[in-house]
Amino acid sequence: MHEISVLYEMVQMAEKIAVENNVKRIESISVEVGELSGILPVFLEKYYPIVIESREILKGSTLLIQNVPGQALCRECQSLYNVMKNEGKCPKCRSRNKTILGGREFVLKNIMFREND
Repeated sequence: MHEISVLYEMVQMAEKIAVENNVKRIESISVEVGELSGILPVFLEKYYPIVIESREILKGSTLLIQNVPGQALCRECQSLYNVMKNEGKCPKCRSRNKTILGGREFVLKNIMFREND
């Protein structure tokens, strides 16, 4: 389950950015997760509280996940379609010959923090 290692990397990166900017408390972390990335949002949500429990700067923070659809362009008929919803086949011509346009990404998009007093 590589979601845990991805979470640890993400949390370490957020902590580093917070320390560099003299932030005392992170409120939330926003990420984009592509349908084709191999990372399952359900496991990110499940293990996030465990990964942050010993990290003071992240206690009480939330993980906000935006799902990015796996989009492809059919090389045969030029149709644009969702790979997951169509089981990897073009809904128009049924070809599997495609160019992936999006949905492989995992992006740490935003870190929200509380203003220091």
